[in-house]
Amino acid sequence: MNYITHSLGGVAAGLVVIAAGNITEPAQQATVMAGAVLGSLFPDIDHRQSWIAHKAPVAANITAGLFKHRGAIHTPVFVLIAGILLSLLNQFWLQNRAYPAGIFIQGFIPGMISHLILDTLNVQGIMWLWPLSRKRFHLLSIRTNSVMETVVCMVLGACLYGQYTKIF
Repeated sequence: MNYITHSLGGVAAGLVVIAAGNITEPAQQATVMAGAVLGSLFPDIDHRQSWIAHKAPVAANITAGLFKHRGAIHTPVFVLIAGILLSLLNQFWLQNRAYPAGIFIQGFIPGMISHLILDTLNVQGIMWLWPLSRKRFHLLSIRTNSVMETVVCMVLGACLYGQYTKIF
């Protein structure tokens, strides 16, 4: 999936967090949403041509050199590790800052999960059971930047618009 589709997945994840957490303060909503959208794009840091790689080229070059695209970084285990590390970082360093990073993290991790779900619709799929199995799972055979991805993007956008108007 491309960055637009993943960003919409991040918006969906952010809306779920905002609704489930009953987050009503606009600054907190924006922070959750920023975390969710960035989280939805983050797993592609292992691909040098991705949107996020162009924004953080040094990190992308290092990550792409260490990891294969849609490898370990595209797994639930990595999301769990990222969640633990971000929580520890927040607890021991970021918590006393002017604006709690925990609100951002509340969106970031679900955003990463949205990325994995959307990549499961792609023909390449992802390794949901890694490290126990390297078998890739996919539900559909949608190719990146295809007409079918455009359809998914449009349907997702329409659904999000409906949910956005209910929440806000």
